Amino acid sequence: MENKENYRAVDRLYVPDWLTEQIQVANFNMVDHMKWLLQQDSRFNEVFNVEPKDLDQLQLNQSSLRNLLRAPFLMVEPTLQTVEDWRCFVDDTATTVAVDILRRKTPELDSLASYAVGHQNVAFLSLATQILNMSVLAAPLLGIATDVAKYLLTVPSYRLNLALQRMNGLPLFRWRFSSQSFWYEFVGSTLTDEMIAHQIMFTSPARVGDLPSDARWGELRLGRAKNEAFAGALLAYGLRASTATALFNLTQNQMRGLYFKIHGKSSPCGNTANSLPWFVETPQHRLHATVYAWLYRSAVAMGALPPEALIATNDVYDRLFGGNRVISADRGWNLIRSMAADARLTIAPCRTCSTHYVVSNNDAKIEMHNRFSCPACQQQLGIKRRAARRKANDA
Repeated sequence: MENKENYRAVDRLYVPDWLTEQIQVANFNMVDHMKWLLQQDSRFNEVFNVEPKDLDQLQLNQSSLRNLLRAPFLMVEPTLQTVEDWRCFVDDTATTVAVDILRRKTPELDSLASYAVGHQNVAFLSLATQILNMSVLAAPLLGIATDVAKYLLTVPSYRLNLALQRMNGLPLFRWRFSSQSFWYEFVGSTLTDEMIAHQIMFTSPARVGDLPSDARWGELRLGRAKNEAFAGALLAYGLRASTATALFNLTQNQMRGLYFKIHGKSSPCGNTANSLPWFVETPQHRLHATVYAWLYRSAVAMGALPPEALIATNDVYDRLFGGNRVISADRGWNLIRSMAADARLTIAPCRTCSTHYVVSNNDAKIEMHNRFSCPACQQQLGIKRRAARRKANDA
């Protein structure tokens, strides 16, 4: 396992365990901070988009909390959602409407509360800066738009610190999962990994259908060292040796030997999975396919090359679902390549929640975009539904 992690740990394409732990600790600290401020003044519920009774549920439902904390995603999001909002404080320019509304909603703070807000703002921005510099998937991890992530990467640290001083007591973050469906599933201890993934996509400003789908590989000239490093990383995520051979123009014997070195067994033989209808065959498959495409396209939007985006996608996808992946690395590459090449699988928004999902658009099955409802809104991602499907498959 240690050997496998060494191959996976490619710079900016891998979220290390210590950073995941920092995100988990920050989630707890920021929730405690919001609870404390809500106890001081209930009007903070308009700023944080959450009620005290909801935050109390985090301690009362440990099974749901464990599922939520497994993913390396922040449970809070910035109150500054656009580049223009950030520039108000970075460049000390006129405030936007969103900032004016935030300032109006924020109750007047005493000296202790003002210090606490400033301290937590510093902690949040410090962690966000770390994530931005360590992962090409920082935007979905932080719940921010791609243009905001790119902008923050260009701002020197000292200017961000000056921006925090200019905020003068305005909270920099708020609760991320504010929908009623989230709390319904959380309180009922039915918050599955799939439901969490849906909520993460639902609360992200970046929709999969609005992101670039570039999967061109043949035009890349990466050099042998990079090809070997990228191939090793994808093999560690389970990519077949034959697929790595074709993608990175390396010898099959070398890839089979490296696969055996990483996994302690031979690479699978036979035909690789290439069925496109499979991705929309069940609600679970559709959800996983959408998450995979969303992560890949988010990495590409941040400037990652196709092999880099594929490595980063497999890393966060594995962590989000606790290693219980439905889409193998080979099947994932088939999904990404096919969606970039033609429209047999395309993207449509849910008519209820507007979250983008993968839908079928081929001769075998055509799904009407204006009538599409996602698996979450149809309540097809819960524990009972999954158990029923397993029972039916076993019969």
